Amino acid sequence: MEKLRIKETIVVEGRYDAIKLADIVDAPILTTGGFAIFKDKEKQLLLRHLGQAHGIILLTDADNAGFQIRKFITDIVGEKYVRHAYIPAVIGKERRKTHASKERTLGVEGIPSHIIRKALMQAGATSRPQREGREITYTDLFEWGLSGGQGSADARRNLLQRIGLPPRLSKKALCQVLNTMYTYEEFCTVLQEKPVLFWDFHGTLTEPDQIWYLATQEICQEYFPEKAIAFEAIRNAFHHSTLPWWNPVNRVGCELCSPDQWWNQFQTQLEEAFAQLGLSFPQCQLVAKEIHTRIVQSHRHRLKPDAEFVLQEFQRRGFRQYLLSNNFPETIQVVQHLGIAPYFSGMIVSALVGYDKPQKEIFALALEQAGNPEKAYMIGDNPTDDLKGCKQVNMIAIGVGRASDSFNADISANSLTELLDKIP
Repeated sequence: MEKLRIKETIVVEGRYDAIKLADIVDAPILTTGGFAIFKDKEKQLLLRHLGQAHGIILLTDADNAGFQIRKFITDIVGEKYVRHAYIPAVIGKERRKTHASKERTLGVEGIPSHIIRKALMQAGATSRPQREGREITYTDLFEWGLSGGQGSADARRNLLQRIGLPPRLSKKALCQVLNTMYTYEEFCTVLQEKPVLFWDFHGTLTEPDQIWYLATQEICQEYFPEKAIAFEAIRNAFHHSTLPWWNPVNRVGCELCSPDQWWNQFQTQLEEAFAQLGLSFPQCQLVAKEIHTRIVQSHRHRLKPDAEFVLQEFQRRGFRQYLLSNNFPETIQVVQHLGIAPYFSGMIVSALVGYDKPQKEIFALALEQAGNPEKAYMIGDNPTDDLKGCKQVNMIAIGVGRASDSFNADISANSLTELLDKIP
């Protein structure tokens, strides 16, 4: 019977399951090594990447252990990227085993092929058409300097980091994974030198929600409901303050700031801003302290609908990407909780480096961290902080959203998705 050509990566528990499956499907197959997946961080990252790229199908045994593995992988990959193929709980023992399993049921390797085929189809496996262009081979890896030659290990590790894959993939696994993501011709373009992309965070990758104003209003309503402070008053108080968002702090050197030092200074500035709202000094102190707790909560920061897709696609194309943000010290943790940290090779946050956009120094630091690339793009929504600021170090300025019609923009886009056509 002809093999099923399946787009998704199929995940099974052991190598005998994989051997059985290889006779049934033409698809990428990965094994968890049983419970070893619980500690294998690199394979977890690989599964997450493959899930987001093309989806995965979980085909574990019908026993309790299989369901534990199934739940664990679903949690780390994300439910929307996972499809479930279930085999029935058939009492029996595989021929190669001397004893039956703990629950005395057959694993995937012992289930008849026609039942596995049916389970995969019922799971909604996507038929994969014949791809144009040839596949990537071991010989290609050697000719590209990624295998078998001097310096190939470092070259392979650097490449895998750039496209978001674990750095220790075997040659076999590397070929298998690359062929799920690219044709030979597509991957040749990935290997070409690319500009480095620097991304602003708030308002560019996230919705331009007025989170600072909203959090302040929420706190005031909770603690001082009798004050009835208007949203517009809060907004004006922020804009007439000395906060670094509007008044970058010039420092002689570039010493690292500790989160405590930054927040202590910032809360003093917040207290001065809140005094304009008619609050007493103790009340200003309370709001300034409370806003720290709330503003770092990741659920308050909403990614734009196409943000993750665009970051993922640029990574797949071989671009190195960095975050470059005027923001509080915990921004890196927020980015991690939002699930987009794996797309960045590094993150530069103003509160941690002592400079704020549009100061030249923060852009110079970002370029230095990226290895001083010959060509770099700054992608942002602020015509001054992002676009005008980056030109001091000869970055190409890309305006999105409200900055798309700025005269400071070298390239403009109304949405993040448009950038996929505008950045070659």
